[in-house]
Amino acid sequence: MSRLSLFFTLLLIGITMLGAQDAAPVLMSRTAGGSTWADLKEMQQAVTAGNPKAEAAFGEMLLRGEGIKKDEARGVALIEKAARAGNSAAAFRIGMLLSDGESGVTQNQARSIEYFRAAAAGGEAEAFFNIGAAYAGARGVKRSYSEALAWLILARERGAGGDTEARLREQIKSRASWIATGERRAKEIILELKDKKVTDLLPPPAPLVRAASASKP
Repeated sequence: MSRLSLFFTLLLIGITMLGAQDAAPVLMSRTAGGSTWADLKEMQQAVTAGNPKAEAAFGEMLLRGEGIKKDEARGVALIEKAARAGNSAAAFRIGMLLSDGESGVTQNQARSIEYFRAAAAGGEAEAFFNIGAAYAGARGVKRSYSEALAWLILARERGAGGDTEARLREQIKSRASWIATGERRAKEIILELKDKKVTDLLPPPAPLVRAASASKP
């Protein structure tokens, strides 16, 4: 699937070995989708018209200062606006900003999981991957290898995560009940997300950007 190049990076930090029973994948995918635009003017026109994909794409440009003056607060606001309009890639991007505390966004890993769940409902494969990694690494949630396995199974089925699921299975192979629970949970998650929209799972709106980072009027 084609992605707007300025959005797509993939970070695989690897697997931190904490012992046979405590090893956890330390992973983070950093993908946000978009669309292609003939030029910046065309993108800005689409933003003015309220196009969520254009808002997400232009917001990312503002975050990075690529071909335009950097304005992180406005960039975050546009991406969040796109997420609230149901753009799954934008929800994913906000999840990443919350997870890492980047671009003036206050770090909140627990809240990032909510955005990743919303992105997963919208079909973002890397969102499944990041939720699995979060449960394995206790990032914003209590560690649960069974829950981690469930989300990593779904990520792998969608083409994300490489061999991470297999590695986790190997690390917890002595815990057959964990594996069985994870496999069962994968099926339950599919049912939980069925017919859900991105907007159904987003957390209530709340300030994202730290006050000192907000744009001046």
